[in-house]
Amino acid sequence: MSDPVAPLQLPGPDDAQDWVETLARDGLADARRVVEGLRSAPPGSTLSLLRAWDEVARSLSNVAAVASLLANVHPAEGVRTACEDAEQEVERYVTALRQDRDLYEVFAGADATGLDPVAVRLLTKTLDDFRRAGVDLDDGDRRRLALIHERLTAVGQEFGRTIRDDVRTVRVPAERLAGMPQDWLDAHPAADDGLVTVSTDYPDSVPARMFVRDADVRRQVTVAFLERGWPQNEQLLRELFDLRAELATLVGYADWAAYDADVKMIGSGPAIPEFIDRIAEAAAEPMRRDLDLLLERYRRDVPGAVAIDTADSLYYEELMRQERHDVDAQQVRTYFDFARVRQGLLDVTGRLFGLSYEPVPDAPVWHEDVTAYDVLRAGVRIGRIYLDLHPRAGKYKHAAQFTLADGLAGRQLAEGVLVCNFSRGLMEHDHVVTLFHEFGHLV
Repeated sequence: MSDPVAPLQLPGPDDAQDWVETLARDGLADARRVVEGLRSAPPGSTLSLLRAWDEVARSLSNVAAVASLLANVHPAEGVRTACEDAEQEVERYVTALRQDRDLYEVFAGADATGLDPVAVRLLTKTLDDFRRAGVDLDDGDRRRLALIHERLTAVGQEFGRTIRDDVRTVRVPAERLAGMPQDWLDAHPAADDGLVTVSTDYPDSVPARMFVRDADVRRQVTVAFLERGWPQNEQLLRELFDLRAELATLVGYADWAAYDADVKMIGSGPAIPEFIDRIAEAAAEPMRRDLDLLLERYRRDVPGAVAIDTADSLYYEELMRQERHDVDAQQVRTYFDFARVRQGLLDVTGRLFGLSYEPVPDAPVWHEDVTAYDVLRAGVRIGRIYLDLHPRAGKYKHAAQFTLADGLAGRQLAEGVLVCNFSRGLMEHDHVVTLFHEFGHLV
């Protein structure tokens, strides 16, 4: 008998594209089958209706979660493209469902009498989803909204892909990298032409901006890092802003902020700048004190400076920590060998949450860098996690937690993935903090 909560069986490297396409096809077919049943013979009780709708959401979420992850981490371009196609197909179907007036009438006519607060909330949110998709608009406006949703998905994918694939490099003579940690220099020998390559991936760009004494090199690396995705993404952003504004106004909101905030904790569009202003006001005085100290130190090297450039800020912050507090980041990083940090992360969180992590060395993964662990509590498996923590071509360039499968008691194991871009050797302290932060999302 198969385990009803066994982990998702991921494909081997050579089978991934077919596997993704089959997963998407089957998941969408499952959702359509349940939806057709709701149309033709709605359940007799509202609770049964909501449970059926939850099955639809689970089928679609399972496809979208896998597709979103592998589109951002799989080393094969064909697999990433297939995953983006699957994401688009799910988005099109979700929009069509939420604009379906017959389905809407089924939910609008549901009797909430006797439902517990959780079920009432789900029914209310489901009706809101229909309304926010424009179910009550005329055919022309609904078609336009469907096109906007489809285009927003494509624009978002292209925006992320442009940054992900735009790894830039700066090549300089080895002597211009004075100040860099010795372990980094050892791992980056000069080429035959005497030049060392510094990439915009975090393990290169962060220490270069923190430690290199040559201001021009710091500037070159900073500009290369900040210009990833430019100029292509500038036009995409403009299109995204325009589409969001049009979408919001079509469904009756003043602007995108009002539309987006309506389903968030902030509650309303005007509350967003009000909150930001309160935070800015509270932080203004300590910010000014810190900036004055930083400028004071900067002016010792650049007399008369009235501002400090982004390309210099990390370097001078590090200098101040050394000079004022006797804290040397190059010494600190010697305590943070990657392998020890990863094990320490598991040890600390295991003690904190009463968990243990059991390595699964034979688990199928999308790249050899990925490690899989079963998460156990009192010896019982309650989830599985994957750690994908080093940069490579075609991979998401920041740090994030991705859901692989939402947990459903007795039916589906919770699975998540941590995607980061850390050094294989010694880590910066800030990167250790980031790893623990992101792992918090994972657990």
